[in-house]
Amino acid sequence: MTVSQLTSRDNPLLKTVRLISAGSKRAPENLVLAEGVRVLEEAVKAGHAIEAAIFSENFGATARESALLESWRLSRVRLYEVSERIFKTASSVQTPQGALALVKVQDNSLTDIVPARNPLIVYAGGIQDPGNLGTLIRTAAAASATMVCTEKGTVSARNPKTIRASAGTFFHLVPVENVDIDRFLEYCHRNSIRPYRTDAREGINYYEKDLRSPCAIMLGNEGSGMDSKKLAEVLPIRIPMNEKIESLNVAIAGAVILFEAAKQRSGYD
Repeated sequence: MTVSQLTSRDNPLLKTVRLISAGSKRAPENLVLAEGVRVLEEAVKAGHAIEAAIFSENFGATARESALLESWRLSRVRLYEVSERIFKTASSVQTPQGALALVKVQDNSLTDIVPARNPLIVYAGGIQDPGNLGTLIRTAAAASATMVCTEKGTVSARNPKTIRASAGTFFHLVPVENVDIDRFLEYCHRNSIRPYRTDAREGINYYEKDLRSPCAIMLGNEGSGMDSKKLAEVLPIRIPMNEKIESLNVAIAGAVILFEAAKQRSGYD
């Protein structure tokens, strides 16, 4: 497939890249920015349609880079080559790897999703750091979680920083975003899924709960945690730790509990 040359940083496609990177309301819907070889490889593996791919003039020297370019050509992706200087104006990272793509990812709606068999769901409420959310998505995928949901007010899972922090697993486990707590709990009740809210001090030790059956792990803001008033009827679970330590990073807390669920579900004792 023909590779087009882009010679101006003001090209409309590059402007679109910058709009998406900035989270602008003027950015096209259902397009996300994927950047970096690993992230781009995962987008291809997950089977998402790629609207366009942009790469610098020196990209393609390694075997992985060459394979990525070939996969785009075979899929008839629109390809654009730019100079190193222009690529840096479009990239959102300090040390660009020389390639990025606009990937089509449709919004998910909780009402349209039928729970997977024996679901393990992650609900992220109020998380502000894209690195934490991206790491949580990656952890959820690694622990075989079946769905990730985020509360309104949580940083967007489509933020390029979130996608990079997920190492591209975002494309395999696209979160359902802007789900309020009441709606999420109703979904759990309707589908016989037991929700557990995490708490730094209150509740049963996480490893004492049976996490083999359908359940949802609800994780809150890095500083304030979950809103216990909204979740008064949801059973709290906790990670026992040194009393001098206030709390764990939310992504680490998620990893501890999710891999306990994975261990229980695998039958490993």
